[in-house]
Amino acid sequence: MLRTVVFTVANVGLTMVLGTLIALLLLRVSTFVRVLLTAGLVLVWSVPVVVAVQVWYWLTNFQNGVVNYSLGLGQHDWYATTFSQLAMVTALIVWGGIPFVVVTVYAGLAQVPRELVEAAEVDGASSPRVFLDVTLPVLRPVLLILTSLSIIWDFGVFTQPFLLIGQSKLHSANYLMGVYLYEQGYAKSDFGRGAAISLLMLLMVAALSVVYVRKMVRLGDER
Repeated sequence: MLRTVVFTVANVGLTMVLGTLIALLLLRVSTFVRVLLTAGLVLVWSVPVVVAVQVWYWLTNFQNGVVNYSLGLGQHDWYATTFSQLAMVTALIVWGGIPFVVVTVYAGLAQVPRELVEAAEVDGASSPRVFLDVTLPVLRPVLLILTSLSIIWDFGVFTQPFLLIGQSKLHSANYLMGVYLYEQGYAKSDFGRGAAISLLMLLMVAALSVVYVRKMVRLGDER
């Protein structure tokens, strides 16, 4: 459970931070670059998870992976330790989750009053101060909703760790809740334990869903 919580926090944190930074970057680049970046993000978003896993494994394969070849690392095994295995899964999940965050945050940035930003800049406020005092309060409802959704999605993730790490390398040290549920409920046919794990995950996701719905209702009332 603790491993899944830490894994979820790392994934959600990286996805939200990187997605917000890229959305802010889209405001500062030319239209041509913005269109290219947006097209690339949409392409990443449209790739099926199974295909993304296969591409990612091809890139990081220790025998003939593109990453090892490009960095001159020889046959470095990116899946040799538990930490590196979960780190590769995190990188894959963050890579796939960033486009949704970028597109949503960029749409939220369009709601920030330009005159307030210009007034803060005239008063000598730095870019970080403008973001904290002007932009962030407007984006807060959007960021809360995105964070809630990301937690719900990443907490029960199964496909990426199961396929990327490989069933032969899965063991108790790198189990996440979704993988642990599969191993107990299906691979070992321990239906009682599998049902207990499913119920626990359902309760946690339901609690997060309540938070998400409340934020949506509150946002609707504010509008």
